[in-house]
Amino acid sequence: MIRKLFIVLLLSSVTLGEAKKSFLSFPDVEKTEILFFTKTEETVVVRSSYRGKQPNSSYLFVQLEDPKMLQVVNVTKTSLDVTNFTINLVTVEDGETHLTVQLWDSTGRQERLIEEIKNVKVRVLKPSQDNLFQASSPIDGNILMLFLPMILLNKCAFGCKIELQAFQTVRKRPLPIILGAIIQFFLMPFCGFLLTQILALPEAQAFGFVMTCTCPGGGGGYLFALLLEGDVTLAILMTCTSTLLALIAMPANSYIYSRMLGLSGTLYVPVSKIMSTLLFILIPISVGMLIKRRSPEKASFLERIIRPLSFILMFVGISLTFRMGFVFLKTVNLEVLLLGLLVPLLGLSFGYFLAKISMLPLPVCKTVAIEGGVLNSFLAFAIVQLSFSQSDADLASAAPFTVAMCCGCEMLLILLLYKAKKRCILIMEEKRKKNPPI
Repeated sequence: MIRKLFIVLLLSSVTLGEAKKSFLSFPDVEKTEILFFTKTEETVVVRSSYRGKQPNSSYLFVQLEDPKMLQVVNVTKTSLDVTNFTINLVTVEDGETHLTVQLWDSTGRQERLIEEIKNVKVRVLKPSQDNLFQASSPIDGNILMLFLPMILLNKCAFGCKIELQAFQTVRKRPLPIILGAIIQFFLMPFCGFLLTQILALPEAQAFGFVMTCTCPGGGGGYLFALLLEGDVTLAILMTCTSTLLALIAMPANSYIYSRMLGLSGTLYVPVSKIMSTLLFILIPISVGMLIKRRSPEKASFLERIIRPLSFILMFVGISLTFRMGFVFLKTVNLEVLLLGLLVPLLGLSFGYFLAKISMLPLPVCKTVAIEGGVLNSFLAFAIVQLSFSQSDADLASAAPFTVAMCCGCEMLLILLLYKAKKRCILIMEEKRKKNPPI
């Protein structure tokens, strides 16, 4: 969880401050459009294939449902031969309104309507000092730097728990890793695409969910594998393997599903972020394995502190995710929240079911389920922020943040129920020992 936040903080300084434009296109008139404005001044580019008989014969008419919320500064034609226009807007107050764009042609005294885009939904969220996503980033960065030694120590402690014999077992029986790859890179993206079509989400937001579903396992996976008594060594190996496979699977899935959703343009795949994620896991864990081999006493100490340390980092990670994702929660509707709840549950269900019917041991079943449900969803955040216009990127970014927050809450609930169940079983066993049946 914390590793995910580290990637977000690196991205926020680069991507969130960049000025990007929103695009509307007249051939896409039948598609549902949603523009998400977060800056005081916004720009919308309108494209059309129409060519007037005379230069400057066509013009654009922009109608706003609520001028108190959003105002048009000017409309500029960007070229003479191609009918492209730039609309400069100023946001006045927060809320939701609609925008209608009409392309007219004026020849002599006659005017005729050429094309029209009706009721484009616009959500305005003006930047302010209490905007948690912008204001909390430096604070969260300081908190992250404070907890960074704990994060590295925790990963090092996980390295001390790795059993080298388990690697040999996985090498001979790689079925859990194969199942994890099938779930993460085939089943989950397809189900994410299917659900977004059933709920009729906008294209950019649908793509955000599909990319979240095709992300590799997150660092929180082996943490929950430890707390839920799964196979920790297998969890670490599955996370590293899925992160490595993501270098191929994420570009392939982004290409396939972007075409299926009707999106065009160059999609950014954060190869450097994926590699840094992999190194951030492998280096401290390798150090832990070396400590276990050279100094068993220190390794024993690290293994004793791993549980309390993991609990602390888990709660810190969830709280920071909520702080940074608060701005996106303001844009979330019921469909997005429903998908955010369903995505981790689908991954958990697929993992446990496939592992169970494959006759794998219970700890392995738990691990495959956790790796399928706990995703490194902020890699999807990197893709949508660097691939789309700002309004589409902000709209699509609600998906990975919603999934991350819902996943943290769901896994915490599962952990509490699991601990409560174990506690009840222990109490019942103690009662049986004190009062044995006659």
